[in-house]
Amino acid sequence: MPVYSHPYDSQDYYPAMPVARFALPSRLRGGPDLEIIGIIDSAADATMLPLDVLKSIGARYAQTRHMRGVTGPPITVDTYYVTIAFGPYIIYGIEVVALPIGSESILGRDVLNQLELTLNGPAQELWLT
Repeated sequence: MPVYSHPYDSQDYYPAMPVARFALPSRLRGGPDLEIIGIIDSAADATMLPLDVLKSIGARYAQTRHMRGVTGPPITVDTYYVTIAFGPYIIYGIEVVALPIGSESILGRDVLNQLELTLNGPAQELWLT
C-alpha cells in the first residue's frame, strides 16, 4: 500500500509523465516551505531546480561545477544544498543543480535511489511505499 502517491501529468505531456509533488523546507527565518511538482527522471544523475525556487527558500550555495547533458558539451552550473520532503519521507543534504528561472524541476537518481518507488503506468500513478 503506498504511503504517498501522485498522478501522472497527462495534461501537459503525451504520453503521460510521472511527476511528484514535494516540499522544499525554507532556510529563511519564518519563510514558508515551498511545494512544487517535479518530473521523475530516472535517467538524470542529479536533481535540478530553477534558481528562483532555490533563492526563494534560501538554499545554501555548494559549488560551481561542470555538467554534461545528453546532447552537448559540458556547461558550467551552480549547485545548492536542499532538503526534499515527500509526505513522511525527508531527504537531507541533496546537492541540486540550479536551472534557469522558469525551468521545470527534475528529480534525478540522487533522490530517486533513496526511495522505494513504483511507476504504475496502467494506473498512471507514482507510488512511494
